[in-house]
Amino acid sequence: MIDLNNYIKDGLLKRQNPNFKQILKQIERADKDLKTVNLVINKDPEWASTIAYHAMIRTGRALIFANGYLPTDGQQHKTVVEITGKFLGNDLSSLIRQFNKLRKKRNSFFYESEDANNFTEAKIAVNTAKKLISAIKQSIIKLNPQIIMKI
Repeated sequence: MIDLNNYIKDGLLKRQNPNFKQILKQIERADKDLKTVNLVINKDPEWASTIAYHAMIRTGRALIFANGYLPTDGQQHKTVVEITGKFLGNDLSSLIRQFNKLRKKRNSFFYESEDANNFTEAKIAVNTAKKLISAIKQSIIKLNPQIIMKI
């Protein structure tokens, strides 16, 4: 069992009953985000990386929802990255490090208009997103085998 009491105590997370309609909605939007990446990657690699990151955030949130929690005010993106890592475990720590790196790049892009990405980095972001999203979907299916989604 993963100890998330500090996140709850700090007001970053609260318990909730899993709502699989809510979970599927996040996953479906993440899948749509990955399709959208292909439309923009050649014209705006930074935006493509940001879209890939948002697909990861959506599925990270879905994983947290599936485990009976809800990220709350504060540092939601950071919290989602950290807790996703806790639920997926050490085997996927390199994906979580990439996820966190993309979180930081997304912040620079959004808040400082930093355009520090290129096509190669965007492709890496998309591949990272695909791997992470697949792992998250598999984890959610283990929690509820009746859930129907495309992996």
